[in-house]
Amino acid sequence: MKTLSSTAFISLLAFTTAAEAIFDNVTVFAPPSNWPSHRTSYGRTLLLDHTKTDPVLLSTWSFSPPDGTYLPIYRSTDGGQTWSDFSKVHFSNNGGYVGGSIWQPFLYELPRQVGQYPRGTILASGNAIPHDFSSTNIEVYASLDRGFSWEFVSVVATGGPPNTTNGATPVWEPFISMYEDELTVYYSDQRDPLHGQKLAHQSTRDLVHWGPVVNDAAYANYTLRPGMTTVARIGNGKYLLSYELGNAPDVPYAVHYRIADNPLKFDEATPYLLQSRDGTIPSACPYTVWTPVGGPHGTIVMSDGTYSEVFINRDNGNPHAWIKVPTGKGVAYSRALTVMPDPSVILFFNGGLYGENNTTVTAGEWIVPRHQRSARQVAR
Repeated sequence: MKTLSSTAFISLLAFTTAAEAIFDNVTVFAPPSNWPSHRTSYGRTLLLDHTKTDPVLLSTWSFSPPDGTYLPIYRSTDGGQTWSDFSKVHFSNNGGYVGGSIWQPFLYELPRQVGQYPRGTILASGNAIPHDFSSTNIEVYASLDRGFSWEFVSVVATGGPPNTTNGATPVWEPFISMYEDELTVYYSDQRDPLHGQKLAHQSTRDLVHWGPVVNDAAYANYTLRPGMTTVARIGNGKYLLSYELGNAPDVPYAVHYRIADNPLKFDEATPYLLQSRDGTIPSACPYTVWTPVGGPHGTIVMSDGTYSEVFINRDNGNPHAWIKVPTGKGVAYSRALTVMPDPSVILFFNGGLYGENNTTVTAGEWIVPRHQRSARQVAR
């Protein structure tokens, strides 16, 4: 019979669940049986009403519908328990990408006016791929009516054909955030001949004109491939950038992170390998959020593409303070996390596993474990 180590015993005492999740594994979308493709991936959610008991959520994901090239927008008015088809974001630039695909979507709500777009405007971004796979195009679309209708706004970045081989020149994986008066799109960039792939961003004050490419993580070792940016503001007011590192020496696509006072200056920050206290190194497509519950510094929650568990940190990203905790949720390619109005609740959004032929989009709640006394305190 196995016995608990002292470390495991402390972990069990220190982290317990405050309440049970209300719902889990809700099916949001399953491709109809008569569709040629039954693949879904890269699900994303956006919380619109932060103060309501039953908040409104929008969601999207990447798929291959037979009736056009667009991102689906599904809507929930009960906090994610039920979903309905709400609208479509037709990528109308460049002839509409007829026969192509929209990969790696992202949704964002403007917290203040940007150019002619007022606070509350919903933005949708994605990587538009033409039918001949000749280019990659990170574009932005806007909705002025809470996601019901959409208009083309601008192209952030254009790269070469979608090819993950070092030396190719595509762009990938937009992530949108805002700092002071600038809206920023972070993305993965293979166009720089000095780097197989790097993380970069471009910023705007009007959503039309984009500033220069600024590095966020660009390694001197050409073969390393940082990718899949997510950014979260954490408990001490600093900003955490999480990313996978392709060709990393530790594990494939080992998750790394950086912490900076200014989210536009991550390239100056120290890179850390994320390793939990039990020795686990998360791998691939991290998604990171912060919630104020769980301790005096709140809780950083990071999901990866390999483990059903999440990795939490209650010490402002201290590299020695990561703990792996169970969730009961399925593994997904870039599983999205959304902190709900009750900040002890995080909505998990699963767009499906990468490369699987038959996938569904699902959602479920997870309750952030609350911090309790350590074993040493209990002994006293």
